[in-house]
Amino acid sequence: MPHYALSWRNPNERLFDISIRFTAPEDDPLLWLPAWRPGRYLIMNFAANVREWSANLRKVGKSAWRVGAGRGEEVEVTYRYYAGVLDAGSSFLAEDEAYVNGSNLFMCVDGLRGEQCVLEIATTWPIESQLPGLVARDYDHLIDSPIIASPAMTVHSFDESGATIHLVFRHGRNTERFVEPVGKIVREQAALFGGLPLHEYRFLYHAGDRWHGVEHEDSCSIIVKRSVEGTDHFLSITSHEFFHLWNVKRIIPAAFVPYDYSRETPTKLLWAMEGITSYFGDLTLARCGIWSEKQYLEHLQHEIELLENSPGRHVLSLAQASFDGWLHDAMHDRANAWISFYNKGELVAALLDLELRKQGRSLDEVMQTLWRDYGQTGRGVEEDALERIVGLPEFFARYVDGLEPLPYAELFHAAGVAFVSRPRGASLGAKLKVSDGALMIDTVTRGGAAMSAGLLPGDELIAINGTRTRHAGDATRAIHAAGEREIEVVFARAGVVDRCALTPRADGSVDIELHVIEPENALRREWLRSLNDRVH
Repeated sequence: MPHYALSWRNPNERLFDISIRFTAPEDDPLLWLPAWRPGRYLIMNFAANVREWSANLRKVGKSAWRVGAGRGEEVEVTYRYYAGVLDAGSSFLAEDEAYVNGSNLFMCVDGLRGEQCVLEIATTWPIESQLPGLVARDYDHLIDSPIIASPAMTVHSFDESGATIHLVFRHGRNTERFVEPVGKIVREQAALFGGLPLHEYRFLYHAGDRWHGVEHEDSCSIIVKRSVEGTDHFLSITSHEFFHLWNVKRIIPAAFVPYDYSRETPTKLLWAMEGITSYFGDLTLARCGIWSEKQYLEHLQHEIELLENSPGRHVLSLAQASFDGWLHDAMHDRANAWISFYNKGELVAALLDLELRKQGRSLDEVMQTLWRDYGQTGRGVEEDALERIVGLPEFFARYVDGLEPLPYAELFHAAGVAFVSRPRGASLGAKLKVSDGALMIDTVTRGGAAMSAGLLPGDELIAINGTRTRHAGDATRAIHAAGEREIEVVFARAGVVDRCALTPRADGSVDIELHVIEPENALRREWLRSLNDRVH
């Protein structure tokens, strides 16, 4: 049984001290650290942050070490890990907190992965984690269990659907206001699956500079963006991560059974794991009354605009985006060649649900089947399982594996909702950002004016028709003033000032509107109605 110990000396150094004691399962046993973590489909090479390992460890690979010990010998190894980044999937050390994600920190003793693990943390601070008594049933359970140790936490606990739910906040004021809506989310999702598959669940919240969430077996970790007012995004990401309790953590692709933490593990099901989760996460808010029907349609309207204004939808299918998820951070022309499998996956899930409801079925029933046949049995979901269960091969061929335009108008009309798409006017065909006081071209749109004129991402936009451009609004006003007449653009590339002629034109971007045209539509009523209302 491996014993892990975590401590630290000077927290401002951001260095965790880790020791592992174990009985060697073989001569010269191998220890390795994951190169990625579940929930983030990208090689992250956590071993880059390991330093100062003990003399009995010798590094034999990018993320692998061997110990000079014989089989059956009692061994202790030590090393340090830099923990200076706070996001939902990282580890972080500060004067008032130790935040731990074991996938970053804890090496696995090869041959002992399936054994129970014990963790000791050298602190008197309160500890919040899904690990009872900091004992994990195996290595996978250990590294799937985020931990917050801190003298400053606010915890709200309540019982819902047969389980105790804990909202754990490291930062924030007036946090009790979230208890009631989160309770509604838990109740609604539990109704879909016939109850909760656990007795205790933790939401771990930090405040940060962006939104970020990671799912775990009996908990989730969420970064809440400080600068955003209101509760919509907070509840949306909370609902998304809670739905992962079933979809991803228990309904899991066969490609991930078991996880191979050493390399990429491609699967075409990422859209189903993440996109369907996004769909039900936000649908839950409408069903349990947190969002009105109008708010939910406005959310879908926004998601459609994101997709329809992404040139990558013409060249990359949803299934291929899922399979290639491991590569997207390395793409040089991501703005024109990539789509989000979260975004398109959510929209395909919504349209699939409407198509099924036209036939007297629903995506609810599909998820219940996946839960019964896979989630409750521990069996991995085969690559073709979802399509087989749904039984609509043409839909999958056209919209999941293919590149055909999504059938918004037809399927929203079945729900008594009008779909309107309006082309936008002439534009620069580029996204701009201010960096160090300079207005820079962030991306250029395929088929747009900027690309045709030869402008590149990274060019500084200095002036348009003799007018200095310091902010995106300056460029927008100059483009609108020109209409579709040729303009002169002064720009700088690699320190050299140059100029080009450019004629603004429409680049295919659209504005989307969804609005109800049939107030008493039965299909829409059933689609958005709470499952608890149907039960009772």
